[in-house]
Amino acid sequence: MSETIIKTTEEGVKYLDVHSPSSASFQLAISDSLTFAGYPDATGAGMAVILDKLLGLGYMPDGFEQKSGFRLFRYQKRR
Repeated sequence: MSETIIKTTEEGVKYLDVHSPSSASFQLAISDSLTFAGYPDATGAGMAVILDKLLGLGYMPDGFEQKSGFRLFRYQKRR
């Protein structure tokens, strides 16, 4: 879906608002240094917010690949 690397939780949510997925599967690149409310996301709260948005859109996690500086997360439409 995206070649954009998401660097903040807020950017991730806004990206999904503008580029709402519509296919059966898609990928989302998330920076290893993701921030939430301007701070490093050490607890994973920012990813939880992004995942909540995706669950609301009907998508489930389908694994990820570690890349240099980011993770490429895969998602599948719920059946």
